[in-house]
Amino acid sequence: MHVAETARLRKLQQPSHVERLLEALVVRAGLVPQDAYKIRQPRAVPRELRAIAQHAGETGLVWSCWADGQRTWLFTGAMCLPLSRERGAPVVQLELYNDDGSRDSGFWTPDRDGRWHRCTH
Repeated sequence: MHVAETARLRKLQQPSHVERLLEALVVRAGLVPQDAYKIRQPRAVPRELRAIAQHAGETGLVWSCWADGQRTWLFTGAMCLPLSRERGAPVVQLELYNDDGSRDSGFWTPDRDGRWHRCTH
């Protein structure tokens, strides 16, 4: 991989960039309903998910919490530099936690049109 491309991808690893990528992924991939809203204050995150968000922040991950009525989703993410290099585009490792205790994880990348897709290995 070209040195300039690696530098660009490393810049995308900064938390503020990863936060924007994570939010774009959640919204554009339709991982939450259209009328869901983002919970911005850590103390407003439901107790059962707050510890996960706190742990994510302590370990260098970014988090994003969304709610719609009685349902809540917590997403944690980090940029995966090796897969990003391989694909020549940002790849986010995503963990999804629902308020019902279920969990999902995977790697996601945007296409040229900005639509996010789960990566197949």
